[in-house]
Amino acid sequence: MQSPPHDPGSALAIRTQYRQSQSRAARLGLLLGTGHELTRLPLAQMRQRAVERACAFVAMDHGLLLEWNADGQLQTVASHGSGERLELLAELAQPPSPASQWMDRPGTPLPQILRIPLRGSDGVAFGALLLGNSVPLGAPDNEDIESLQLLATLLAAHLENSRLLQTLQARERTMSELVHRLFSAQEDERKRVAYDLHDGLAQNLAGLHQRLQGFAGRCPPLPAALADELRSILELAQGCVGEGRQLIGGLRPHVLDDFGLYKAVDKEADRLRDAGLRVDWVEHSIARLPGNTEIALFRIAQEGINNILKHAQASQVSLGLAVRDGQAWLRVEDDGCGFALEQPIETNGSCHLGLAAMQERASLLGGQLDCRSAPARGTRLLASVPLPAHGAQP
Repeated sequence: MQSPPHDPGSALAIRTQYRQSQSRAARLGLLLGTGHELTRLPLAQMRQRAVERACAFVAMDHGLLLEWNADGQLQTVASHGSGERLELLAELAQPPSPASQWMDRPGTPLPQILRIPLRGSDGVAFGALLLGNSVPLGAPDNEDIESLQLLATLLAAHLENSRLLQTLQARERTMSELVHRLFSAQEDERKRVAYDLHDGLAQNLAGLHQRLQGFAGRCPPLPAALADELRSILELAQGCVGEGRQLIGGLRPHVLDDFGLYKAVDKEADRLRDAGLRVDWVEHSIARLPGNTEIALFRIAQEGINNILKHAQASQVSLGLAVRDGQAWLRVEDDGCGFALEQPIETNGSCHLGLAAMQERASLLGGQLDCRSAPARGTRLLASVPLPAHGAQP
């Protein structure tokens, strides 16, 4: 069988198509490989790897990644190559160009340079990728430069996301610190007001009640109307003394400082018992906890009891307090009407401010609050706070 005649034109066309397919595969490999690495490498390694890939793609032996800081000064964040030539690249970073630029500089240590801007989502350049070669080569074609610009776009998006994440994390830390200071100032103010009331108004009310009792005991027999009036005055004075003590206990319960969290929560649960609810302790620990932990868990229990009295329409409440696995656990559960909690507590806006405050108290100590509720199925609050080593004292 005779072979077909050789066609040089066909062979050249096939070779050209083969080289074009290789170029396209290289461009695709650059983008896919870089995109994959950007998602899994730490920030510093991500920058360095992007520079190395860009240099290898266009066969250039020097690369530099620069970013402008908040003061407008250039910072080198990744580099590839020798020192003097990299300094030359850095000098060519400004002014920032809106598009990629190929520069021929014959007779210089880097006769060919490619400058690619890094632009944010607002279109403003916040950095630049500069590539240089110490040996003159042919200029890359437009598709290669476009591929490098796509690489720079990918890199810029990841860098911008990292900056936004860092900014968000810094704001969250600031907000947590402000909330912590707010809670601390609130507790200090409550403590001060409680002691002022105890040493001032409460003492005066108690003295007034005693004086009235003494007066009633020494008073000669009175007409029925006056005797009833005096009895009403005594009952009113006694009620004022009780309300004063209850107010002081709500601001800063002395039983918390003197006897610990279990006694303080059980004393707070007297409000439930007075309202006719059955209160059961499923477990309890008498261990003393660090002061900030006791305050946080007490306030969570107090807010939970307030919610039961205001909204739950419950008949039975279960309480639990335990120390195990290096954590303090508090549980407040009722059999009331419950409510629909379809979103996380922190995203419910003003609907559940009390729950959000409870969660914030737990999170400030590195803990968490789990709230489970459904209509007609009651509500369960479970707060857990990590304890420092030897944080609980039996």
